[in-house]
Amino acid sequence: MAPRGSTMTLARLLQRGGVVLVLAIFAVTIGSAQAAPSTKNFTANVHAINAAATQNTFKVTVTNDPKSNQTLGSVNVNPPTGFTLGTASTTRTGWSANVVGNVLELRSTSNAVVKGDSVVADVTVTSPTLPTTCTDASWKVFVKQSNDFSGSGNDFAPKTAGTDLKPLGSFDFADIETVQSGLHIPQIFVGAAKTVAITARDTCGNIKTDYTGASLSAAPNTPARLAGTGVFSSLTFLNGSGSGTLTPPDVEADDQVVVSDSASGINKSSNSFDVVETICAVPGTVCTWPNRNKTISAASTVGESDSDGTASLGFGFRGLTNTTCGTHSLVGEGVDISPHHYLNGYLVTLTYAKSLTGNGPASGFVFCVSGDTLTWTPLPACTATVTVGCVLSQKRVTGGALEFVLSLPPVDPWGGGFG
Repeated sequence: MAPRGSTMTLARLLQRGGVVLVLAIFAVTIGSAQAAPSTKNFTANVHAINAAATQNTFKVTVTNDPKSNQTLGSVNVNPPTGFTLGTASTTRTGWSANVVGNVLELRSTSNAVVKGDSVVADVTVTSPTLPTTCTDASWKVFVKQSNDFSGSGNDFAPKTAGTDLKPLGSFDFADIETVQSGLHIPQIFVGAAKTVAITARDTCGNIKTDYTGASLSAAPNTPARLAGTGVFSSLTFLNGSGSGTLTPPDVEADDQVVVSDSASGINKSSNSFDVVETICAVPGTVCTWPNRNKTISAASTVGESDSDGTASLGFGFRGLTNTTCGTHSLVGEGVDISPHHYLNGYLVTLTYAKSLTGNGPASGFVFCVSGDTLTWTPLPACTATVTVGCVLSQKRVTGGALEFVLSLPPVDPWGGGFG
């Protein structure tokens, strides 16, 4: 066979009766191979930067697709309708970033973006102050091979996969609560999985239906909250709605959960909630709770609610971190008392079995309270002038149990230690 690019002549001669006939004589020219077509694609992402929310700063990332066979030299970025750009900057050497006519212009001077590489720039929005209400939060990105954004036929085509030009702006966090008798109570049960519901919104406040990633964690309170493994399930999003579960391992007070977006740093904390073992919510209901081995019991009548119609009282066990109260050693277990939306003081009766307290006189014991289970303080006896935050009575009752009647303020005191 003749080599490619040469001329091949084919002749076939037939002889009939002494006459030579030329059947066919032709030439075929096979041209040289054509060059592969130019491939120019890109992906782009725009993120609002939460840390600079007062400046309304956005981070723009444009990436030359790994399969492109041309370098990327210039980019124009248009903000959403009604947004006014301020200043811009880039850390990529050999590139400039400027705002010209409300367009972010990125230009290569000596370092065009090769395949798989990116150019990143920050740009501020001077108005409106975000988040805001607007129609469309989408940015528009145009890319050329030339370094001065000129010429036709050298445009890069955007790829849908990997591109996100509608920035996340905020999260909505549904209250973490228990609904009881029609009342919404910010108290949940220890050891029980609780659904966490979150909505992702773009910078115009619309639901960001294509959002896919965020994580759950405990709020950075001190001391550490919600300790332990397996507390949070993964947070998954569908059409902008996120769902996960929280399974608190311990009875606690004033906890919060945080949802975070790693790309932008945007985060949102949940409402504060308590983790308890017993919840009573209907005003006038007698709420009772026994500890695990039935040696301690608590009782209280649920108090009045405030203007939103919600009052609740929760009880639970909490281990003792420190076992001393002044010169006294704490006996038994910690009892968590968690009132919610109480306006006035209330009474709690705590009864300790004889197996815990022995046969000594009731006057030989001191009741202690703590805000963090680390430092315990004796609760004084109630007097004519001290009527809240005190021990109303302490005595032996039928069977030798030790009974305390406490008058407590409408706060969350971590009651339960005594010696």
